[in-house]
Amino acid sequence: MNKRVFNIIGWIFLLGMVASWIRLGYLDLYLILLPVATICFSIKDDSIKKIKKMSILQVIVILFAFIASVGIVFGLIQLANHFINDRLHLTGWMKSLSQFIAVILSLYPIKFAFSSVVSKINNDLNTKNIG
Repeated sequence: MNKRVFNIIGWIFLLGMVASWIRLGYLDLYLILLPVATICFSIKDDSIKKIKKMSILQVIVILFAFIASVGIVFGLIQLANHFINDRLHLTGWMKSLSQFIAVILSLYPIKFAFSSVVSKINNDLNTKNIG
């Protein structure tokens, strides 16, 4: 299949998730759709071929980093929710805005940490292919 088709399919999944999140709120279906969109983008830029070249240790490191990242983000969101609801007693639009900002701010540190692990493994795979 054409790589451009996978790019379009990935964007359709992402935009569909954003539109349905705005309209319906969070759904468990997103846990399936987001990895599907990521796989579509990986096929588009040939990143999926690198998975075959990864060692078991590299896969374990990525899985551990992902699980740790999800756990830390979940903890940060729960901590922010505790402060917003129990300590600050916010309500209305101020509560919604604070929760939105808290989710965004809790995702950024983990995004950089997880992406640095993936980048390190990607660089190892690239140097292994060159050398």
